[in-house]
Amino acid sequence: MDVLTRRSVLTAGVATVWAWPRAGRIVIPERAFFRLATAPAAEEPALFASGFIDHDPPLPFVHCPSICTCSDGSLACAWYAGTHEMARDVSVWLATAPGPAQDSATPIAWAPPRVVVDRGLAAEQLARFIDKVGNAVVFTDGTGRLWLVYATIAIGGWSGSTLNACSSVDAGATWTVSRRLPVSPFFNISELVRAAPLQLDTGEIVLPIYHECLGKFPELLWLVPDGDRLRVRKTRLVGGRSLLQPALVPLDERRCLAFLRDHSPARRLAVMRSEDAAQTWSPPAQTPLPNPDASVAAVRLSDGTVLLACNLSRESRATLDLVRFDPTAESWQLLATLDAEPGAQFAYPYMEQDASGTIHLVYAWKMRRVRHVMMNESWLRRQPAEPLA
Repeated sequence: MDVLTRRSVLTAGVATVWAWPRAGRIVIPERAFFRLATAPAAEEPALFASGFIDHDPPLPFVHCPSICTCSDGSLACAWYAGTHEMARDVSVWLATAPGPAQDSATPIAWAPPRVVVDRGLAAEQLARFIDKVGNAVVFTDGTGRLWLVYATIAIGGWSGSTLNACSSVDAGATWTVSRRLPVSPFFNISELVRAAPLQLDTGEIVLPIYHECLGKFPELLWLVPDGDRLRVRKTRLVGGRSLLQPALVPLDERRCLAFLRDHSPARRLAVMRSEDAAQTWSPPAQTPLPNPDASVAAVRLSDGTVLLACNLSRESRATLDLVRFDPTAESWQLLATLDAEPGAQFAYPYMEQDASGTIHLVYAWKMRRVRHVMMNESWLRRQPAEPLA
């Protein structure tokens, strides 16, 4: 390589880094605000219903479900499934269902699951070799467009993953071609999705992600929908080697929390706090809750407390628990245990609260099925609360 060529390459690299969005170039207004869920009716009847989304025939491994309400009021749930985690036959699946009646405790009847993307389709649409597909998150933007952000791996394990997106304007019946998300100017690898995004009043979406190469740490993608494309900016919550899969929950229009899975020997759920709509963060702090190196989910309740779905153990995912956190009193209460079986796994919870106030929870049930739970705040208030700390 001659001097002129080396100089050209260096100049191009510097220009790329300079032009890439970074923390000092905020593309959102200085004062952005979270969109908060509508408060439910004060005297609503208690609601609890549960059902399953099943493959026919059953698949050996089901993992990482997410759920959202579509613009027409229907529900969409996405997950990945195959013979085992990281198998080449894994596909990203989607099931849809009509929205629930507000006073109905009948489990929702889900349509049969169908494949949205597999390694072959991803390779064709992305025009690159794809060895595996993995974690996926489904959500809607302010215009009602349904988005699927999912991970692909060209070589190696999760540390070699990249993020891609496709979208639908007909509640998941058809999808646009997938496009790779440009989250880094260079290698653009080792980024994964897991938890639910937050909406800003600017129309932007704050999608929590995490990094798994030479460390484990939480990050955010700031997404600006532009038709069937997403403009992307990335920020980091904190560096390190042990905190990942941030679950964001707003406390009000500006303040929010991030609960983090703990990969360290401490095995304690961690929390970080923001006072400026997730733009800057406090250092991570341990909570009193045990965490078996497992993902959690969180939603804000109308009284300002936070509902968490988590595994209350340092060693296993053999229970799936509902915990209420009061950020004012810094108190924790166990409200209910939804599943418990020694040796089983009830993992990767994901929650969303719809416009009626109904909370939808999905999780991997024994890593074989997707369990869907509907509940409302009236039902939660009727649960015997057991102090945890």
